[in-house]
Amino acid sequence: MRTFVAITLPISDLLDKVLLGVRPMGKVVEGKNLHLTLKFLGEVTNVEEIRKKLEEIVSSRFSITLKGMGAFPNAQNGRVLFVRAYPEDQLRKLAQAVNSKTGEIPLDHPFNPHITILRVKDRRNFSELISKYEDTVFLESKVTSFSLFESILRPDGPIYNEIQKYQLM
Repeated sequence: MRTFVAITLPISDLLDKVLLGVRPMGKVVEGKNLHLTLKFLGEVTNVEEIRKKLEEIVSSRFSITLKGMGAFPNAQNGRVLFVRAYPEDQLRKLAQAVNSKTGEIPLDHPFNPHITILRVKDRRNFSELISKYEDTVFLESKVTSFSLFESILRPDGPIYNEIQKYQLM
């Protein structure tokens, strides 16, 4: 089963408007699928074991701010457009807790707190768009939980099924 651990977030009107605006550029992440990945686990067979280990995580609730944009691998030569997530220290702490409980699964890349909003096949210069939204706050919300998800890849877009939700204190 293909899995990941993430924080789900509501979609703001402004972020929804931005998603509509960038849709012609590539493959937009649908609002219902927006999430902040704490760790991509990939194909796993021990879902029940992982589910139980994640129950051991104790972390406080916190506020999250989605502000500004960025691109991977960089703004001038991007394949992925994202919205930055803050506070980085609190998000890193939660991601490290998830990683320590799932340590047998290596990280596929270093943690970088963000919400992916667009993927493109051909590299693209996102500099102008990133500049335009540099100081824009897209969302402020409380993080009260994180979840373990199954990811089913389909030609028309992925389907994410929540396996278990974990409440923060």
